[in-house]
Amino acid sequence: MKIYELIKQLINLTGEFVTNRLDRDITIKSFSSWLSKYLDETIATEEYEITGHSIEAEIAAYIGRMSRYSNVYIKSALIDLPFATDMDFAFTAILHRSGSIGKTELIRKMAYDKSSGMEVIKRLLKNEIIEQFPNPDDKRSKLLRLTINGEENVIKAYSEAHKAAKMVSGTLTTTEQITLLKTLKKLDDFHFPIYLEEEKDLNLIIKKYANQ
Repeated sequence: MKIYELIKQLINLTGEFVTNRLDRDITIKSFSSWLSKYLDETIATEEYEITGHSIEAEIAAYIGRMSRYSNVYIKSALIDLPFATDMDFAFTAILHRSGSIGKTELIRKMAYDKSSGMEVIKRLLKNEIIEQFPNPDDKRSKLLRLTINGEENVIKAYSEAHKAAKMVSGTLTTTEQITLLKTLKKLDDFHFPIYLEEEKDLNLIIKKYANQ
């Protein structure tokens, strides 16, 4: 049975831990710390199944795969609603939460490519999900807001999108979800300022941010 295999592994690891500790204190806390480090080192030496050559490449590959899985679920959830893509819904949801904002600000909130973001906005305008109107503080620019149709549909979409979001989290426990969210926020805090700078030369980006 799997439980006996797990107990056997735990006994073997406990023996290895005690041998390595020699005359030092042996406690549950010290064993837990040692086990965590041991498992991290073990993972670091495993063969990387997707890229085959580095942990950084493997992380990037898995993040890319998760994005594609998420897109599939969102598209399926919104199939009966007037959103052509998952980004159509995402842009609309941002407007619903933030209120009227400019095109550039909306695209930046999504950390999206500018040209692709403009295509999303054009599509939403054409489908009368959003509308634009003169900026009262700057007559030379325009702001975006939801139409009545857009507001009705984004509210309908929330419950369906929530189903997709639950699928993305898979079998993660609440604790694992919290840990993952903290890790993703840490990555976003690093990458978002780089995105805002709109620097295209990767070598310059690496040179500037490598030591952070």
